[in-house]
Amino acid sequence: MAGNSNNIKNILIVEDDKDMREIYEIFFSDQKDKYLFDFESNAEEALKKLKVKKYDLVLLDIIMEPMSGDAFFMHVRKEMGDDLKNIPILVVSVLSPSILRQLKKINHVDFAQKPVTKEQLLEKIKAIIG
Repeated sequence: MAGNSNNIKNILIVEDDKDMREIYEIFFSDQKDKYLFDFESNAEEALKKLKVKKYDLVLLDIIMEPMSGDAFFMHVRKEMGDDLKNIPILVVSVLSPSILRQLKKINHVDFAQKPVTKEQLLEKIKAIIG
C-alpha cells in the first residue's frame, strides 16, 4: 500500500485561491489520522514538491496563473519520471463536466465540480486511495 509506515496518505493540494485552501483545511481538519495535506498555491511550486516528496494523490484546481492546472496535469503525465506520471489526480474545478471528462480521457482519475462538499471530496479520496 502507498503511503508511509502507519498508512497515513500524503495528499498535495494545488489551489491558488486562498479562501479555497482555508476551506480545505477546515474540511480535512478531522482527517489527520488518515491523511496528511500539503498545500501549494501555484503549479510550478507543486511540480517541485512532487520531485522531493512522495504523494499518494494530487488534488488539483484547473484555473490558476501563471501555470494552469491542465498544464500542470499534462506536465506530470508527459514529463515526469515513471514513478510520478501515474500519480492519481483529483481535479476540483468550476469547469463544466464535459471539459473535465476530456481530462479524464488522458489518464486522470476523477473530478469534482465546485462548489463541492466535504463529504463529496472524502468519498472521492477514499475511492481513489483508500
